[in-house]
Amino acid sequence: MSVTRTPTTLVSVDEARRTLLGLVSPLGAEDVALDEALGRVLAEDVVAATDLPGIDNSAMDGYAVASRDVSRARSDAPVILALGAESRAGHPPPPHQPRTATVITTGAPVPSGADAVVPVEDTLRTGRRVQIRTVPVTGAYVRRRGHDVRQGTVVASAGTRLRSVDIGVCAAAGRAQVSVAVRPRVALLSSGDELVPPGSTPLPHQVTDVNSSMLAAAVREAGGCVTHTDVIADDRSAVTSALIRAGERADLIVSSAGVSMGGHDHLRECVAALGAVDVWKVAMRPGKPIVIGRVVKTPFIGLPGNPVSSAVTFLLFARAAILAMQGAEELQPPVFPAILGDSFHTPAHLETYVRVRLRRDGKNLVATSSGGQGSDMMHALSGADALALIPAGLAEAMVGTPVGVMVLP
Repeated sequence: MSVTRTPTTLVSVDEARRTLLGLVSPLGAEDVALDEALGRVLAEDVVAATDLPGIDNSAMDGYAVASRDVSRARSDAPVILALGAESRAGHPPPPHQPRTATVITTGAPVPSGADAVVPVEDTLRTGRRVQIRTVPVTGAYVRRRGHDVRQGTVVASAGTRLRSVDIGVCAAAGRAQVSVAVRPRVALLSSGDELVPPGSTPLPHQVTDVNSSMLAAAVREAGGCVTHTDVIADDRSAVTSALIRAGERADLIVSSAGVSMGGHDHLRECVAALGAVDVWKVAMRPGKPIVIGRVVKTPFIGLPGNPVSSAVTFLLFARAAILAMQGAEELQPPVFPAILGDSFHTPAHLETYVRVRLRRDGKNLVATSSGGQGSDMMHALSGADALALIPAGLAEAMVGTPVGVMVLP
């Protein structure tokens, strides 16, 4: 196994993401029931098995009529029709008799011989007779067969990450199950002698392990599944053993901490010894030290240890990789134009991501700080709607500066 020298060149966010995405590929597909498909990525197009709706049906409760029979109706001179049969949703339609009004409910089939529906509020029923007080045009309140979807139409495309409304569309198209991408198996590693599990009381020299729980949730949000979580001591042999175990069990390894230049930061060197390191430093804040490479053949991304840096870099890199392994079309959260409502001082040589809340001011979307911007300040991240992207080369972003804002999932 060859050892790759760790690169030292500072690369852009886009270049680092391209490097990581070049290491991953879709993992295949499996069929699942619709009840299990929420959040999964479609592996093939879903095609409507029939016309939707499958028959002309009523958009209103009222009366199905032949428009020629009521062409002279007015509110002050209604046309009186005999009460006919009834058409109900879920039942075959009865034949419509001339000069009658067929009772019809919303969604019920429009009977042959009728070509319009008069809403019940435009009528007056007395015994077995119905006064029609308005003239319906042909096709009024009739949903034509196939007006929503024609048989054979693609209603959900491969690469779509299924929302609840998409599940409904697939059901309407006649599917009880769909083909979706296999969930990537992700191993999570956190390193540091100072870490103690959530729920325990840390001593003054210890820190609660925030990243393991946070990143596990982020993996699931992105559609992956966590194979296991390891908290590793600051020991080179322990780090090496943990990486080997992770590479054997997972499709992707995500670690936090241990990727900087400290004397006890072993992850970068261990990854290089076991496989390769392609990226180490990214021109961004928060999250400059990031390791992208592989452990043997398993893609690896090492995130910074500070929780905010870990969360932001997961969003920009690891989340995209997990979605790409599922063949998703959209790998990044949407970015919208906005203007700054606060001023920010940023390092000019780095692309900076600041935590912001969004509000609408006339035509403008305004981004204001959600709180402290330190990489250890989680509260401002939990209170944020988005990350404002302040480009490199701008040391001072003043109020009113146009920026892109990346909406948090």
